[in-house]
Amino acid sequence: MTAELVTSGAHDASVIAATVAPEPWRESVLDGMLSVVAVVAPLLAVLGIFVGATHRDPQDLVAMITAGLLLPMLRFASGISVRRRALVAILTLFATGIFLLARAGFAAGLSVVIVTTCILGVVTLGRGLGLAMIAFSAAAHVVIGLLVSHGVLHLAAREVDPMLMRNWIRMAISTSLLAVLLANVINYVIRHVEANALAATRVLAELQVAYERLAKLHGRLEAAKEEERRFLAHELHDELGQSLTALKLRLQLGNQALAVPPSEGTPQALALIDQLIARVRRISVDLRPPLLDEVGLGPALRLYLEGQTALSKVPIELDVQDGVEARLPADLEIACFRVVQESITNALRHAGAAHIQVRLVRTADRVSLAVHDDGRGFDPVAISRTDLAGHLGIVGMRERVRARAGLFRLTSRPGAGTDVEIDLPVQP
Repeated sequence: MTAELVTSGAHDASVIAATVAPEPWRESVLDGMLSVVAVVAPLLAVLGIFVGATHRDPQDLVAMITAGLLLPMLRFASGISVRRRALVAILTLFATGIFLLARAGFAAGLSVVIVTTCILGVVTLGRGLGLAMIAFSAAAHVVIGLLVSHGVLHLAAREVDPMLMRNWIRMAISTSLLAVLLANVINYVIRHVEANALAATRVLAELQVAYERLAKLHGRLEAAKEEERRFLAHELHDELGQSLTALKLRLQLGNQALAVPPSEGTPQALALIDQLIARVRRISVDLRPPLLDEVGLGPALRLYLEGQTALSKVPIELDVQDGVEARLPADLEIACFRVVQESITNALRHAGAAHIQVRLVRTADRVSLAVHDDGRGFDPVAISRTDLAGHLGIVGMRERVRARAGLFRLTSRPGAGTDVEIDLPVQP
């Protein structure tokens, strides 16, 4: 499969996730739930014991008293993790509700207890536990219904009698208490989610500002580097190149003035000077092609690629589609030229390419550049996941494009060549 490495200067900050870990706020929500349960559970137990039937079986009293005492104790059991205490609390409420459902029936409001604990399980401890509780409660309702309908379980008629006012009072109070419990837990979750979203937004804004400052700093650094390149190219071409040319002429004129045949070393010295002059000119062009400043990107690329073809004997095709007469801004011309320069260097030096294609497309508001080679290729995903110290050329191309709010795409795979594509906006 072909691997791609795509980065966009305009959208990099949007991929930064919230830096606040979910666990601290979840523990805070669980702690708040335990606080509310510690108040609601004893009230529900008292309600079940004293409001309703005039007589309770011992096992019913044990279940309600145990739940009414255990749940407040869990709130203060600091030696146990908050998550474990919350799990025990939810399961205790759930088990008590299922047990009493079999004793008093759903009309006593116990189904509300079961539904509430299922929702708490989903909200605070995860979807898996909550769904398991929901499935178990559904099965429990069906099983209890079968047992009651076949006479195996017997429900107290007074517990489910809608004509008794105390049953309505018990339902009203228990439903209200459970609603308070559920509303508080959901409120805890909402407040923490909003706080985390606010913190993430603030961090993202700070990172955006830092990125913008870094981009400006990178732009100034690149401008300084290009100015230094311009100066060095001028010094090499106009100063050192002219000095070497003058030295060559003096050697030739000296021999002519003395009217003596040249010594054996003179032709070698002249040839060495010619090589130095050619080398100086080549370095000067590589540093800063004069055509880039004089006539623009297209001619500068053509001259550069012709020179690389002559040196490497590798055919390099250039396709320029420029529908706009005006010149590109200087920084965009430099960025495009440096991307081509780095891509060609990589293709010739590292990829062993036998053929290279360069395509430049210019519109009124965009400039697109693509460099394709048929070299050995590589895995850009592996590079992006490891140390990039040995791949600074790729990093440099990417940062040039990012700093100008452009899109950089590198596509390659071992044995299938490499494509480098950039797309830059042109400011009006």
